Amino acid sequence: MLKLLILAALVLLCILPAHAGPYAEFDALIESKDVAKIRRAIEELEAILSRNPEDGEALWLAGKAYLYLGDRTEEGRLELFEQGKEYADRAVEILPASPHAHYWLSALIGRIGQTRGILSSLFMVRPMKEALDRTIELDPGYAAAYWVLSQLYQQAPGFPLSIGNKKLALENAQRAVELEPGNLEFQLQLARALDHNGDKDAARSLLQKIQADPELKKDPELMAEVEAQAKEWNL
Repeated sequence: MLKLLILAALVLLCILPAHAGPYAEFDALIESKDVAKIRRAIEELEAILSRNPEDGEALWLAGKAYLYLGDRTEEGRLELFEQGKEYADRAVEILPASPHAHYWLSALIGRIGQTRGILSSLFMVRPMKEALDRTIELDPGYAAAYWVLSQLYQQAPGFPLSIGNKKLALENAQRAVELEPGNLEFQLQLARALDHNGDKDAARSLLQKIQADPELKKDPELMAEVEAQAKEWNL
């Protein structure tokens, strides 16, 4: 389902490396997934933006922070995602050549669609894909964009309703893993894309490999997702 795409995409594991300079601290606070630390990052980023509204890096980081906060907040979630999208939209205007700005815009578009419901999600598919395509155009090595595209192609309805495409789901998952072979989140999507294309043996073999990887224990959220998939496949 498209809903699973947005959920996965927006766990956003290993999406971006830490940033150099003063923004590294803010990104680390966001990536901690701790609500208090995310709120602190938002406060500090918005303080920067109050002094310099044209700071594109601060804008897309603020968008990312609101996405992370919305993922961990029940009340007012849509408003948080919409606030994040405002920042991401502005970041794209100021830094049109930044793949990060376009990537986080795509993520927030997806979150808003998911929160509003399936009909809105379908209307969000096209602008989400356009932002991901632009991310890849700017940085062909942006592995996370291929990861999300794979999920989008897998979970969106096919023609004529939307852009769902099994082959493209698999190709994009393979590309993400080629770029970051050690990323277990990307490997999990590749397993799902293989299953979606009917290669069940390869899918299950890959999932078992992920389960056996000692790195998995370092990420409880991902480990729970892997175990849920294994249960669904009777492994």
